[in-house]
Amino acid sequence: MNWGKGLVIFLAAFMIFISVLVVKMFSSAEDNFDKDYYEKGLAYDKEYDLKQNVINDKVEPTVSQNDDYVSIRFNAVDSGVVAFKRPSSQLKDQVFTFKDSVVQIPKTNFEKGEWKMVMNWSANQKNYLFYTNLFMP
Repeated sequence: MNWGKGLVIFLAAFMIFISVLVVKMFSSAEDNFDKDYYEKGLAYDKEYDLKQNVINDKVEPTVSQNDDYVSIRFNAVDSGVVAFKRPSSQLKDQVFTFKDSVVQIPKTNFEKGEWKMVMNWSANQKNYLFYTNLFMP
């Protein structure tokens, strides 16, 4: 066998290899990235300011739980929203509104496991945003 045949075999094998990679790339599942990353990037400054308000004003809410309830205590509040987000499934997310400085949410609404809490509230004409993780035993 001369070098010409070897070169043709090598090029054919390389083209088949590239073709297999292209087919595999297009048949793979869609990447799991955030579709709204651009809009969230533009709004990040506002979110950062709301988080910084919690630190500057020292109004971090206190989260506790007993056998029946998840209790959230705020220093002062006019109105707000607390969202419980389940990392494993967006379908299990829950949102609650409140107007009192003490919020009690029954644990019967939640599955066991980790939850991400997003608290967004206003007090004295100022808005706040706070994130925390909660584990439901």
